[in-house]
Amino acid sequence: MGLQALRGTADLLAEELARWNAIEQTARGLAKRYGYQEIRTPIIEESSLFLRSVGETSNIVQKEMFRFTDRGGHDIVLRPEATAAVVRAYLQHNLHKTQGFTKLCYIGPMFRAERPQAGRFRQFHQFGVEAIGSSSPWVDAEVIALCVETLKACGLRSPLLWLSSMGCRTDQAASARALRERLKSHRKELCEDCQSRFDKNIFRVLDCNHQTCHQLAWKANQSPFVLCKECQEHFDHVRKALETIGIAFDDTKVFARGLDYYTRTVFEVRASGLGAQDAVAAGGRYDHLVEELGGPATGAVGFAAGIERLILAIRPSESSANSGREGLYVAVAKPQLLVEAFRLVQTLRQQGLSASMDYEGRSLKAQLREADKLRCHWVAILGETELREGKISIKDLEQGQQQEVALDRFVEEMARQATSITSA
Repeated sequence: MGLQALRGTADLLAEELARWNAIEQTARGLAKRYGYQEIRTPIIEESSLFLRSVGETSNIVQKEMFRFTDRGGHDIVLRPEATAAVVRAYLQHNLHKTQGFTKLCYIGPMFRAERPQAGRFRQFHQFGVEAIGSSSPWVDAEVIALCVETLKACGLRSPLLWLSSMGCRTDQAASARALRERLKSHRKELCEDCQSRFDKNIFRVLDCNHQTCHQLAWKANQSPFVLCKECQEHFDHVRKALETIGIAFDDTKVFARGLDYYTRTVFEVRASGLGAQDAVAAGGRYDHLVEELGGPATGAVGFAAGIERLILAIRPSESSANSGREGLYVAVAKPQLLVEAFRLVQTLRQQGLSASMDYEGRSLKAQLREADKLRCHWVAILGETELREGKISIKDLEQGQQQEVALDRFVEEMARQATSITSA
């Protein structure tokens, strides 16, 4: 069958990229509106970055990281997530000294050696934000609001926001003791992985995919996290802030984020129709990660959304959003007119308009088929008579209307029509 893309990876062709570009443009635009600046970190990082941040007992580190030794003997990984990399860059470039409270956003590929399935790939892509330098619950609410608004703007209908709190490190230590005590008599019923995690990090049982482990960990469907007064007040403020701006949430669901750095607020945004992998975005607060990576004690919160999973979630309702046509095709009645067509197409492009043409001297009928295949909004037909009379025929392929305009006003008229559609 020949060479193919590696399992768990995918090629993105033009039609699919149109959806991706729309999502990326929406995400960037909204992040900018909220005051977040874009950052790009390397795809490869030292493995110690994720061993220290994500946690050695996490699934990511134990099973999923693409880890290798380079020619210089360095222990390298393909980044499995972006938060640790952004915090590393934040510290490396002294943003904690020059900017203080820093709001960053990113878009890019991540890598995990998972079993490929619907919505889960070995190379996948995320957009997300990190707000570093504040412990305020208002920042939690802002990050959550940006997450929900972005998903809606990308076309996700009725996102379901799950909201919870994992408490501070003191709360987590007490909760871990209580959870370990409760599961002690059931330890042999746990899967092999959870039995090995029992003494090292009991919270890993909470996000285990084995049904028995899940049922035992979430006994009576109650959260194992008990909050101190300060953490409870923080969580109450987050809920109040979200209610104030009309963001609906469900704080009755029991869940836990699977990375060691999370403290206090955690959240997931879920979509219907995706089966077990229905979370399209998730995030939370990580008030100790900056310090653990060598920086000062600094509050931080963020989220990440999976682009592949988001596209799967919005695909059933996207037909109307992707039915529109764009750009113009210049067709000629005879091959001798290709010179004039080439001049017009290049002039249109220089004016910022999308324009295409035939280069092979095919029949007019074939050119019209090509214009339709390319989903062009207009087709301009140039014949010898029209060229002699200084005019050109323009057909709107979306509306079915046709008109003639003076050839010397053609570019100006197309720019006007394109602008009127964009601003409609």
